[in-house]
Amino acid sequence: MRRENSTFNANFLSRPGVGMLHNNDYSGCSVLEEFACYVVADGIRSGNDKREDPSARLAVEAVITAFNASPSISRRAIAKYLEAAHKEMRDNAGKDRRRASITVVVTNYQKLRYGWAGNCRFNLFRSGRLLKESSDHSLSWQKMEEGYLLKDKVASHAERHNLEMYCGTMRSFSPGISKKIKLKNADVFALFSRGVWENANTNEMLASIKAGENDPEEATKYLGRLILSHTPLGTQVDNYTVCFVFVDKVFVDPERKRKIKRIIIISIIALVIIAIIIILIIFLNNRRNNRREDMEMARANGIAHIEVYDFIRARQELAAAYDLAVLLRDSARREDINNHILLVDAVILADERLISGNYQQAIYSFGVAYNRSRYAGNLGMGHIERRRDTAAGHLEFHDYMLEGDSSAEMGDLLNAQAMYLRARSLASRLHYTQGRAQANQALESLHELRQRQLDEQMERAQAVVAATQLVAEGDRALQNGDIVSALLFYQLARDAFIELGDFAMAAAVDQKIALVDLVAVQNEHLIDEALDFIRAGDDMLAHSHYTDARRFYQLAREIFLSLGDAESLREVTDRIELLDLYLIGLTG
Repeated sequence: MRRENSTFNANFLSRPGVGMLHNNDYSGCSVLEEFACYVVADGIRSGNDKREDPSARLAVEAVITAFNASPSISRRAIAKYLEAAHKEMRDNAGKDRRRASITVVVTNYQKLRYGWAGNCRFNLFRSGRLLKESSDHSLSWQKMEEGYLLKDKVASHAERHNLEMYCGTMRSFSPGISKKIKLKNADVFALFSRGVWENANTNEMLASIKAGENDPEEATKYLGRLILSHTPLGTQVDNYTVCFVFVDKVFVDPERKRKIKRIIIISIIALVIIAIIIILIIFLNNRRNNRREDMEMARANGIAHIEVYDFIRARQELAAAYDLAVLLRDSARREDINNHILLVDAVILADERLISGNYQQAIYSFGVAYNRSRYAGNLGMGHIERRRDTAAGHLEFHDYMLEGDSSAEMGDLLNAQAMYLRARSLASRLHYTQGRAQANQALESLHELRQRQLDEQMERAQAVVAATQLVAEGDRALQNGDIVSALLFYQLARDAFIELGDFAMAAAVDQKIALVDLVAVQNEHLIDEALDFIRAGDDMLAHSHYTDARRFYQLAREIFLSLGDAESLREVTDRIELLDLYLIGLTG
């Protein structure tokens, strides 16, 4: 009945943005006889995650399913539709977290109501101007509402993607829901993702509606061209999705008068009901007051636990206070409690990283906690500064130990000892028992290494002295003419120097060995010459040439005397002495 007696023309446009591999937006609608539902969703992923994300599709399908099961324009119904999308995100997360911004519009062809979570938006245009617009749950919009940011700067503000509410949030889910808005003929309403409002303002939306000339398909195409025409070459544009609904004719109820009479009767009944409601309101107000008292008590307990650095208990109390603030819809208290929760979460994370030994990340996390403390009355500042200094100390301790290890490997034992001593002193100041033991162990290992080096140096020195003494023995043997002994001493000395790795000294000994070999060769020639003299003397003696024989024996004797050959010298001397006795006998 309503659908047949009204005219609502809708068209959707959804495109992947410039530079985007996938379109993570999604849209849909369900048009029934009494109600119609329009949905636009924008999947939320981290900035570096380029994968295709089904979050927006799952959210839209969940809303449409819930709407079809129980179509209604009531606030509770729209909250139920949004809750269905939120539950779908949470139930189908799997390994990847599902998150989506979403805007839902439900109309009974006379009025509409919209609900949202995140930064997908709704606009209602009438008579060529913007009549209604939704807000969003971003930090940028909040700053704008608080007067810290101009409205035309929201689309480019750095915090426009920082959302405190969206489908799939880990916090309590509390979407925004509008009042009913009465429609008129020629109204146009739009649902669109952030890829649209970041790149097209209200005037451009109105220009697209005007260009459409009562055709939503032309309007969406025109808006798509506007978005792309504003994009400089090389600039990335997010996925953009828009739904234009042109309200050409609003439903008019033919039984309006009869219904007015019925309303009067109902009003009388309503007066009775109002009385009941007043009683109920009093009851609810008392319950609200009790909740506020509980909230304030939980908040005070949380702050008290922060002051004594019991952050785990503080987190529990503050979480209870936050849930009560959400129930009370006290945004100021909710923000205040949330600042304390953010502080506590930052400190807990920083403490966990410190305990696990991830000191660099711990320092960063304590820095975050320090900044958040300024938004929470500087609570926990002493704990944060002390623990941050401890993390920095542990990092410095490990730097000392690494530098000590590096110096020890390079043989700079003095610098290694200095680094280990610094590390041990720092560990003592930090009460870091394990670190002190580690430094002591390193110092003991260093002492053992130095002792081994001293022992090796002593052994080497002794070996050098022994080798040098062998050279001296060889020199003395050579001076005494004992070539065999000299050669033996020199060879032993050379082998000792080679084993010590002193190749220069080994080469010098090799020169002495070469000299001994040369002398040995020369001595062999002299011995051969002396033997020739003895044979000549023997020949002269055989022919009774005694004087000539004695002269040849004397020449051989002089050679053996020069060579230090005692045995040969004695033999030839005996011959000379026998020859001299014989000659004396002849003359006598």
